[in-house]
Amino acid sequence: MNCYILLCILFVNIIQRFFNIEAFASKNLQQLPKDFPTALMDIAAGLPTKSLTVVRGNTTDIRSEDIFEILCILSDNNIQVINLDLKTAESKDGYFRYLKKGLDTSEERSSLILCEPEECEDILYEITINNYIHRSILYIFFWPRGEVSKLFLSGIKEAIRVAVITNPRTSVFRLYYNQATPDKLNHLTLVNWWSGRLYKSPALPPADKVYQDFKGRIFNVPVLHAPPWHFVIYKNDSTVNVTGGRDDKLLSLLSKKLNFKYQYYDPPERSQGSRIAGNGTFKGTLGLIWKRKADFFIGDVTMTWERLQAVEFSFLTLADSGAFLTHAPDKLSETLAIIRPFRWEVWLLVGATLLMTGPALWVVIAAPTLWQRRKRNQLGLLNNCCWFTTSLFLRQSSSKEPSRTHKARLVSIFISLGATYVIGDMYSANLTSLLARPAREQPIGTLQALEEAMRDKGYELVVEGHSSSMAILQNGTGVYGRLARLMRRQRIQRVRSVEVGVRLVLTKRRVVILGGRETLFYDTERFGSHNFHLSEKLYTRYSAVALQIGCPYLESFNNVIMTLFEAGILAKMTTDEYKNLPEHSRRSEPVTESDKKESSDAMENTQTPQTQPESTIGLEPVSLRMLRGAFCLLSIGYFLAAVVLVTEIQVHRKKENIKTVEPFQTASTKRKSARVRVKQRFERILRNIYVFLDKALRHDAREYQA
Repeated sequence: MNCYILLCILFVNIIQRFFNIEAFASKNLQQLPKDFPTALMDIAAGLPTKSLTVVRGNTTDIRSEDIFEILCILSDNNIQVINLDLKTAESKDGYFRYLKKGLDTSEERSSLILCEPEECEDILYEITINNYIHRSILYIFFWPRGEVSKLFLSGIKEAIRVAVITNPRTSVFRLYYNQATPDKLNHLTLVNWWSGRLYKSPALPPADKVYQDFKGRIFNVPVLHAPPWHFVIYKNDSTVNVTGGRDDKLLSLLSKKLNFKYQYYDPPERSQGSRIAGNGTFKGTLGLIWKRKADFFIGDVTMTWERLQAVEFSFLTLADSGAFLTHAPDKLSETLAIIRPFRWEVWLLVGATLLMTGPALWVVIAAPTLWQRRKRNQLGLLNNCCWFTTSLFLRQSSSKEPSRTHKARLVSIFISLGATYVIGDMYSANLTSLLARPAREQPIGTLQALEEAMRDKGYELVVEGHSSSMAILQNGTGVYGRLARLMRRQRIQRVRSVEVGVRLVLTKRRVVILGGRETLFYDTERFGSHNFHLSEKLYTRYSAVALQIGCPYLESFNNVIMTLFEAGILAKMTTDEYKNLPEHSRRSEPVTESDKKESSDAMENTQTPQTQPESTIGLEPVSLRMLRGAFCLLSIGYFLAAVVLVTEIQVHRKKENIKTVEPFQTASTKRKSARVRVKQRFERILRNIYVFLDKALRHDAREYQA
């Protein structure tokens, strides 16, 4: 009997072992280990998390009783549970939409994925490809047996939060985490375990404590030449030599504080990148971060909505504003300086006053003679009054008064005071100031003025390629949209860097560059501030460090940057870059002839880099160039006097000719009548002589006869 019982027990054990082997050899996960629901509840409470999504893979055939037990124990501990499976393509798309919604709203998402190791590798690959990676999303994989595969480890990016639960023996579970060590990539570290209860809480180490010390980790950082943030020398062997810059100092402080090292490299495209294109590409260094080929990028990186779709930004490193840079306004012609003291409206009033004072003085003088009906040459009096008032306005002495009455003298005194102490002195003072500091053209300081200059005067606007300024023009409305449309007519719209654009403005007068005000101001100091004009502040822009989405050490970077910002160290580092400018770089050669006199007197202002210094001009002796307008006016006066003189001569001759021509018709008739008169006179003389001789001879004959 005992032998029979032993044989039955042996048969049952053999049958049980057979079915266990079948279950082990099966490709699908059919049952969960003992105490797995309890361990899962303790781990979820230790995260902590408010909701957990249980995802069953396509290779999972877990009993409904086990799933129901997990749902009940989690619900009893106030943890919301979402039950999903990936049996069909529609269900997988629904799970991915659920993750995408969490990315858009930054809501917490914790997923428990139950499947075979091969499917775990595929799911991790799809999550990485679709970029469902964020600090608020945690993926917990249950690895049913064996060690975690190398293929699974190679697919773990640093930014993705991956935890793996293993069951090395009955009622014992180990918890591995990829963000437990700051210096190891593609690695899972044992951080906790469960054996009746969780070893420690929280279940996973917080990122701010893990990444306080990088333990000498080496980062490869892309760098771009953008003074004053980075000064880069590019070499022929695709290496770079960074000689300084504000952000180079900032990165050095970060590395010392967080204990990491870095190496600069030249990115394939020497640009920042503005946005994800329609074909799904992102150019520039930000595109490398978006593709997770670069860890972070530090420089003059402006935070924009388009860039936030691809990268994350740290706490701001610079509070700046947008501006545009034009060539310095040229001097106005000194020939017209003599008429520039008054605007054209004032000149009209001065001319009207000059025309009215003469007749007004005539009215005062001639009024008594008009109502007394005395005869007087009123036209001559008006002529004398006009010339007298003109001589007063021109400050010429005149002893010929049109009248010696008290009323006329009183009016003359008022006219003299107005002409001398009001109009004359104001004109002289303004003319003196204009000669001492020559006037310049109206600068372009607003977007409306820039639009008008581009439309009417042929100005061209350029921006740095793949920069935030280009994105503002592409996506902007109103005046920004109109400027973008005007730019399409240009042959050159983008430049490689802001420095190249500033050099273009330096050599060409009708080129304008749009960019960050701080960068533009620094470049104007480098190339000579008297050669440029910086516009007013257009909009606010903030720069920060660009990192991968879901970067685990973002908070560690923020803590250091916030400390530097609040202490004023970042502002001090920026100011020091202006102090480091050599003297010869501050004063470049003038680009126009009118600037040659000013190139050695540019005002230096390194303490307050937020205001554009104005150039000053030293005292100069009066030269013929300054008095060119006076000589031109004198020449015009001489010319007009000559014209009037010639005109008077011609008029006088014409009057004389009219007087002599009236008695005679032609010159021939004049000569003929003169001969006739001479002949008649001669005949009359002969006739008189003949009569006289005849009378004398007749008297003598009578006496002889007698």
